[in-house]
Amino acid sequence: MQERLDVRLREMPSGAIHQLIVKLSEIDEFRGWWRGRRLSSASTLRRVKPRVVEISANLSTQIDGRNRASTAVEPPARGARTGGAERHCAGLVAGYAELLRAVFDGYREMQFGQDLILQFHARLLRYSPKDQHHRGKYRTLHDVGTSYLRRKMEPLALRSADPDLTPRALAAATDWAATRLVGSDFHPLLVIAGFILEFLAIRPFTDGNGRLSRVLTNLLLLQSGYTFVSYASLDKVVADQWTEYYLALRRSQTNANLPHPDITPWLNAFLDAVRAQMQQVRTLAEGQPDDTLLSGNQLRVLNLFERNREVTNRFVRRELDMPKDTAKQVLNRLVALNLVRRVGAGRAVRYRRLPLQEGGGAAR
Repeated sequence: MQERLDVRLREMPSGAIHQLIVKLSEIDEFRGWWRGRRLSSASTLRRVKPRVVEISANLSTQIDGRNRASTAVEPPARGARTGGAERHCAGLVAGYAELLRAVFDGYREMQFGQDLILQFHARLLRYSPKDQHHRGKYRTLHDVGTSYLRRKMEPLALRSADPDLTPRALAAATDWAATRLVGSDFHPLLVIAGFILEFLAIRPFTDGNGRLSRVLTNLLLLQSGYTFVSYASLDKVVADQWTEYYLALRRSQTNANLPHPDITPWLNAFLDAVRAQMQQVRTLAEGQPDDTLLSGNQLRVLNLFERNREVTNRFVRRELDMPKDTAKQVLNRLVALNLVRRVGAGRAVRYRRLPLQEGGGAAR
């Protein structure tokens, strides 16, 4: 199987290679820019991650719902109680948010492999009582329920792995990805894309495969040095580009096991998703001054806004034991950098932290 996964990346149509190289170069160039600016520690961006988690979690179930739309059951009759469904959805959102937050915060200590994927699945469905019997466990039956029509109508190439073969198939895929990511045979972004394609083809779990694939994508990107992805929601990108993303996935799954496989539609869609994240982060970060370019006093004052909605010159002097003129100079400089807004005038003047999107005019 590992040789088969290698072949998919080796035997690509020559006409598609140039386009992939351009996209890979663009993403890697931005990764270098991001590392050089060292913006990941900037106080202006630290506030973004919680919002990214929130947006991603709220969109996660909507994306999966689109995949099931063609086989959805009839809506409940008027007056029927829907509280159970709402609680179930809320539990799925909470589990996704908790897992994604854990990945953003602790990806360095996570050992990618089959055991971690099982742990992730259990955490993903942690707050969903109806999924208790299968969370953290591989699928033991063929696709049923909402996937039944798809299983009957789709070609063999698009059917999930036989349940008896699922553990072995996923073990081979994870071992391949782990080995190739530390090697030099293929670009890491292509390896990650190849693994996610195989993971979604195997569909190892009864539910949650799509959501888990996006969490794993974030994990592998972060572990491969693309740390900017935690500042832009992959789920939002997928939701915005869902039709193109899904069709590229299906086309590549259909062709993946042919004698001459062509998975370039999926590789392009995957790289386009990462580029969309990159563009979001670029827009967000280009106007933000690097913390390393701020003085120690400016950083100390900015930190006060982490705990206080607004501050005054007197408050800064008292909290930081800072001379009056120094406090005034620091606050004026932060206003000039569009990091802080002045409210009021005279003795009543006070300062508030600008929302991140309003800080786009900061000096470079």
